[in-house]
Amino acid sequence: MIILIKVWKIRMKHIIIGAGVVGTATGIWLIANHEDVTFYDINPEALKKLEVRGYNITSNLKNINADIYWIATAEWNVDQVIKYLINYFINPTIVVRSTTPPGSIENFINKYNLKHIAHVPEFLRAKSAISDIFEKDRVIVGVNDEETKSILKKLFQVEMVKVIFTDPTSSELIKYASNCWLATQISYWNEIKKLCDKFDINPQLVANATCLDKRISKYGTAMIGEAFSGFCLPKDINALIKSFKDKKIDPILLKAVKRINEKIKKEKLRK
Repeated sequence: MIILIKVWKIRMKHIIIGAGVVGTATGIWLIANHEDVTFYDINPEALKKLEVRGYNITSNLKNINADIYWIATAEWNVDQVIKYLINYFINPTIVVRSTTPPGSIENFINKYNLKHIAHVPEFLRAKSAISDIFEKDRVIVGVNDEETKSILKKLFQVEMVKVIFTDPTSSELIKYASNCWLATQISYWNEIKKLCDKFDINPQLVANATCLDKRISKYGTAMIGEAFSGFCLPKDINALIKSFKDKKIDPILLKAVKRINEKIKKEKLRK
């Protein structure tokens, strides 16, 4: 007689702190992978929208034990959230999704004597966050302790893309380097446009033909003549410039990228 034994995956309990674009997308991805998820936010309207869609919510984190607490707030609130968690829970496992400046996680570890914390940056666009989280290019996990690494390795084993484990400071810098490179490409094509205008030639034709080279990304060519705006790219350019300056390095290229972008915005306002 053959006995079939079905091995069930043990679901972990997750609390998503910050029910904005990143937090919501993270929670939906976890739910799709059969994890137990509850959303928390200080904004009752954000929670109400999720509750209407059938998701678990809470307006009070106290006494809600979880296997992982995901922080998806603005980066300037991360410190406050961590302080709150360690006041109510013993050695919580924390995963920071927020875009924290390089060295922040290490500072939190030393400041609060944290045992289990990781940085897993997001690479999501606000308008397509849900599709982006299911169609990733890679997963970056910045973690030092082996226990947390083991937990996250099991969690992300369902991914069909490369999962890269590194230290938290590297993962923080990878996030900034990614966004600032995208900003650089936009400013680059705006510089090329200036020269094209002087020669009275089509900048889009130049960009499209240039990008037929497989080594050159098309990013930025769809918005020639437009400044990068929104929330992330301007903020991250400023933050990375500050990181350079904090280490007594002159960020020549990044300052030029920012200056080009600000000039484009001013020109737009004058029209």
